[in-house]
Amino acid sequence: MVQHVDPETLALLALGETEETAASADERDHLSACPQCTEEMAELAVVAQTGRALTPEDTMVPPAPAVWDRISAELGLGQAAAAEQPAAPAPDPGPVAAAVPSLTERRERRRGGLAQVLVAACVALVLGVTAGVLWERRDTTPEEVPLASARLDALPGWTDASGGARIEQTETGARQLVLDVTAPSSEGGYREVWLIADDLSGLVSLGILEGSEGRFDIPAGLDLAEFSLVDVSEEHFDGDPTHSGDSVVRGALEGQQA
Repeated sequence: MVQHVDPETLALLALGETEETAASADERDHLSACPQCTEEMAELAVVAQTGRALTPEDTMVPPAPAVWDRISAELGLGQAAAAEQPAAPAPDPGPVAAAVPSLTERRERRRGGLAQVLVAACVALVLGVTAGVLWERRDTTPEEVPLASARLDALPGWTDASGGARIEQTETGARQLVLDVTAPSSEGGYREVWLIADDLSGLVSLGILEGSEGRFDIPAGLDLAEFSLVDVSEEHFDGDPTHSGDSVVRGALEGQQA
């Protein structure tokens, strides 16, 4: 029966201890020829490297209980160990290294159960830090809630144009007009986006449309029930900030226009 390198030695090597101090000559010879032990040490090294990559700016949060349940089940630690979930530690590699005893201390202890518990603690510690960082770095982009939408139809002279628009509200309460327009390219001009009163008595410019898609902030307090027409115009570099009168597409917003 092949005697593999014990997990405690693999953990020491993965944490950066030299082979001469962490392993015996027989263990070093076995490690150089055993794919299984080499793979296990490489996996532990990846975990240790992840822990060392953390910085003080990384805020730790406790992982979900399911994470510790899976670790406990995988390592056979039992329900009692799974219930005692450690708090998320600061991203300092010192405690990880300190959790592994020196070679002299290690050789004075019994192997077997001690090695399993030691490796489990080391792996669980680094996995806990990693899980906390991944949770903290999760995508926190504010969810956008659609309020209204409009189909944009072509106006005379722009028969091949079409488009769509929608009003979205972020978690902060800000409103944005999201626009998608298909139209022949503008030659010697540019496209401007407007909100126009439904009786054409007034209009508000939201900005320049670059390309075929855009997102535009809507001024706070603007009543979208009144300014319900979305308009994209063809403008020229003539210094006149008013609407050119040449609309490419236009459509009325429908829905909850908050």
